[in-house]
Amino acid sequence: MKKFIKFAFFLIALIIALVGCDKEDEPVVNNDNSLIIAEASEAKYVIVSPSTGAVLAEVQPNVISINKLALGYNSQKAIVTSKEPGGSYVKVIFTCDRETGDNLFQVTSEQMWDIQSMDASRTTPSIVFHGHPVDGGALTSNIFTINLDGTNVQQLTQNKELVEGIELWWPYSPAFSPNGQKIAFRGNMRTPDPGGYWWGQSIIVMDVNGTNKHILYNEPEANSGTHRDISWTRDGKFLVFLTTEGYSTPNERVKVLRVEDGHIIDITQNLMVDGLHTTNLCTSPTGNNILFNKYQPGGGDLYVLDFVVNGNQFEISGNYRMLAAYQDHQLHFGAPDCQLWDGIE
Repeated sequence: MKKFIKFAFFLIALIIALVGCDKEDEPVVNNDNSLIIAEASEAKYVIVSPSTGAVLAEVQPNVISINKLALGYNSQKAIVTSKEPGGSYVKVIFTCDRETGDNLFQVTSEQMWDIQSMDASRTTPSIVFHGHPVDGGALTSNIFTINLDGTNVQQLTQNKELVEGIELWWPYSPAFSPNGQKIAFRGNMRTPDPGGYWWGQSIIVMDVNGTNKHILYNEPEANSGTHRDISWTRDGKFLVFLTTEGYSTPNERVKVLRVEDGHIIDITQNLMVDGLHTTNLCTSPTGNNILFNKYQPGGGDLYVLDFVVNGNQFEISGNYRMLAAYQDHQLHFGAPDCQLWDGIE
């Protein structure tokens, strides 16, 4: 009887040990059909699970640096902007395999544009970017679309074109709508004034082919509103963006713009962590979430904040929470971008 009891205890302990080993060996499951890509260092990026915050891949493609990044259609390719080979400061677009960095492909030529900002479509293999010709200077800055394979280049803006009777200069920070039919972007708007010209900062929306441009929001002061990180909510009803206002405290503001009528909500305080302002943000394509970084010298944590959309009302839901911590992984999680993907491989 004693031998039987000892054997039973041994058998139970063995089963527990085996089950524990199996759990350790289980891969991290991303309970979401989206992925986060984030800067990890000067020339490295990470893929992060939106549901667990786990690092699914740490990747260093063969590029000099990473300035901007996104995930392509179905998240099969990572898209990065980097300095051109040869050591100049001209930035071009590359794609590579998402989890390995292999099969590096140069989408744009250094002779064409110096790329300043870009976004990837969730519905087609297309990139929208802001750039200017290398030999043309910033005054010829415009927004273009291009396929991931480098084909079908389309120019969508014309510097100094009139939008609702106002001159558009330096269009920047384009963002595809969730259905891929619209593009929102920032523009410097120049209006004639008896004393010369009045400058303002606007957020403009246009059809994906560059037609039907109209102003959604215009800053009242010329020195306010350097808008960036423009991100659509998944229903297409709101735009969340960062803006720099020289006389505000903090001067980095986070605002929500209702597309229907241009109504603005300031949510800056909701995204401040330890008294520090937000430096990067994006929205989730699958949920009502804002991903963001706080200003953090030496490393970047990744935070998430939930919101609720009731009809045409936008409301913050609860407090922010940390998704991935720099001190745990010894990696940065800077400039996050969230994109749909086609499932667990």
